[in-house]
Amino acid sequence: MDSLIILLFILMIIALNVATFVLVKKNKLNIMLSGLIIIVLAPVIGFSSGALLYQTYDFSSGGTGEGAGYGGAFLGLITIGNGLLIFLIGFIRWIIKFLTPKK
Repeated sequence: MDSLIILLFILMIIALNVATFVLVKKNKLNIMLSGLIIIVLAPVIGFSSGALLYQTYDFSSGGTGEGAGYGGAFLGLITIGNGLLIFLIGFIRWIIKFLTPKK
């Protein structure tokens, strides 16, 4: 079950990235704003995946389930990093656009 949660997480991140770049390409959304949206969604994704991993944990093996919490936190940090990378790409594009002379 945990591999299914990880697979859904990967598919969700890919879908967010594809939606971001499709909307940016159509000039419907600013790339910096989309990065901020992903950063804001990161704690929700991290807590949700941590809760799902905790619910599917096998406690009969004698563990306490803290690995599920660490896994959820790690997935949240990956999502924050993804959003931060998209935000930085947009910021660098904005700086280059601002500094290039207009014809």
